[in-house]
Order: sequence, then structure tokens, then C-alpha cells
Amino acid sequence: MGIAGMELFNYFLHDRKALPYNRIPYNNCSERAIELPLAIDFLEERNAGQQVSFLEIGNVLNYYKPLLAANSSLLNRIVIDKFEQAAGVVNVDLFDYSAKHSTIVCISTIEHVGQHAYGEQKRGDREAPLRALRHIYDLLEEGGEALVTVPFGKLMDLGWLIQFSGDYLDLAACRYGIPEDAMKVSYFRKLDMEMHFDAPKQAWVQCEREELAETRFDNPFVFANGIAAIRMKKLRRAGRPESTKSDARLDYYPPVTVGSLYTLPFIRPNGYNVEGKLTAHSSGYVFYGPYLTLPARTYLLEAELVMDGHGRFTFELTADSGHKVLWSRPVVQSGSIQDRITLASPEKEVELRLYKHNDSVCQIRAPKLLLTAAEPLAI
Repeated sequence: MGIAGMELFNYFLHDRKALPYNRIPYNNCSERAIELPLAIDFLEERNAGQQVSFLEIGNVLNYYKPLLAANSSLLNRIVIDKFEQAAGVVNVDLFDYSAKHSTIVCISTIEHVGQHAYGEQKRGDREAPLRALRHIYDLLEEGGEALVTVPFGKLMDLGWLIQFSGDYLDLAACRYGIPEDAMKVSYFRKLDMEMHFDAPKQAWVQCEREELAETRFDNPFVFANGIAAIRMKKLRRAGRPESTKSDARLDYYPPVTVGSLYTLPFIRPNGYNVEGKLTAHSSGYVFYGPYLTLPARTYLLEAELVMDGHGRFTFELTADSGHKVLWSRPVVQSGSIQDRITLASPEKEVELRLYKHNDSVCQIRAPKLLLTAAEPLAI
């Protein structure tokens, strides 16, 4: 089982087809667990590489060569990446590339285009990922197809990536001219994960787009907690030219301040197991940290605490290394917490703390622990 208490299988379903999770231990506590199987299934369906090279945008498949071994045709590809230096990788900006292809795959790459990441020094171009998506459509031969995966949920500007939302993706058609009927999108949501980071077992399910509306990057699991797999087919008719007209104002939310008890540098004196359970048999701190500096604003605090056993606890938000209590709540049983906390002035050495007051046999886990700005970023 994982932290949410679900049974974890070796496969997930895409349109009722069972696909095995990627278990290669490279960056595999993330959405790569399902992106790689989705990409390989798409490429094999397209007979990619059998007669002509397909195009990979972003150097990803090179890190998962064992997954390609069963189909040598998948080695017949052109890989472009603006910055990454590697054998066989052509270093070119996507927008400067013009060759047409019948098959294109792009795994978790376009969300970084125009953002401050992986060598890119520009920042603040929030719609660059959408222009990249349109350019990929333009690189397709007539009848050709592309698969593009992106993090998906609540619209977020993390500085190093843009997490897509439904309203944001809709701009691909209404503002950037990709025909609506050229796109078919599948959505996936992460439900559970073992609490270690060496190819942990995960649980992902295909879902409706609306189910991801409040899904945040890095919460409750590290990296994307929802993705969109965008499949595009080049139609005979041309897409509309890009429009600079603003059809709607979009609200971008900042990165979460705290997204998980298990990923930030919390102090957990007794550690935790693969199910995320922390031993709390005696009085004292179960966890505390991660010593943040928070600006004055309103924050949303959400937590789910699950007890195996019993005990008396205090859950609190403190500053000045525990000398100043900003918010506090007694906890005597499993349950969920949601509250808004307004800081009138900046605070330093901010911690989330869980303290046990008595000795008793108890384990506790936190499937959800979120502290984030309650309002979107200022434009």
C-alpha cells in the first residue's frame, strides 16, 4: 500500500487498455511512471521508426533505453533539445526547427519552454508553452500525429514550468489556432504512491478534466499530480493564425509553500515506513519544520492526519523557531483540517509542528499536508 492506503498494481488503464508502469529508477517518483508507457504505446501504434525517423522533442527517451529494447524501430528517431548535451541530440530551439514529420512525441517538455529552467534564462512568458504546442502541430505532415504530455490541474506558474489548466489548454484552439477537432486529450490523476523515491509503486487513474481542477503541482505527491496527454492529428485544412486578442483573464497560482510532509526537509525523529506511517508511541514531536520565511498574506492550510492507535496531539504553525504560535489545533482522532491563516507581517523560521502529549501506542500518517497562498499571483 501507499500513503493513501490504496492497493498498488503493476499497471494502469488508458482507454481500458492495461499499460505497465515504467519502473526504471530514473526520475521515477514522478509522472514518468505513466508518461513513458503512454508514449511507447503511441509510437508502437504508429509503427514509428519502421520506415522513417520520428521526432522526439526534449531528450527523454534516452534515459529509458531498456523500455525501447523490445522494439528496435523506436531507436530510429531524431531528438532535438535546446540545451541538453548528449550523443545524438541536436541542439536547436524548437521554434527554429522546421522539418516536417509524420510522428512526433514530446514528454513533459513544453511546459518549460520560455520559463527559467534547464538552461533557459528567460522568464515570465506564460504562454510560450502554448506557442510551442502550436508549433508542434505545424511540424506535422498532413495526417501525421503527435503526443504531448504536460502537467495538468490548477493553473500554476512555478517559475521553471507552467502547469496547464482547462482554461489554459482551451487557448490552444481559441487563441493559437489549433483546430479543436485535431486534439484528443486524455487526463490522468495520481492517487497514491509508496513513500520512497527509488522507483516507488504508484497509482494513477484516467479521469475527467474537471476532476483535476484543484490539483496542484507537488501536492500531495512530489512533481505532477495530474497530467494531460494531448494527441494531435494534422488536418488537411490549415489552423487559424495565432491571435493576440485576450479572450479571458487567467489567474496563475504560485508554487505550494509546503506540499508534503515527506518531501521537504522536515525533521521526523522516528522516520517513516513505505506507507508513510510515523511512529509516535511516546510524548514529543512527531515532526517539525521546514523553517520557512513567509511574506505577509493569507495562506490556505489543508491537512489529513490518519491515526493507527490513539493519542493527544497539538498541530500548530509557529514562527521564530517555535517561540511564536501563529495557529494551533488539538488533534485526538483521524480527520481533515482546512483553515485560512492571515499573516499581518512577514514571519521567519516558520514551522508546521505536530506534538504528542502522552505515551500510547500510535502511528500517524499525513496523506495530505498543504500550505499555500490562498490567492493567485498578481499580474
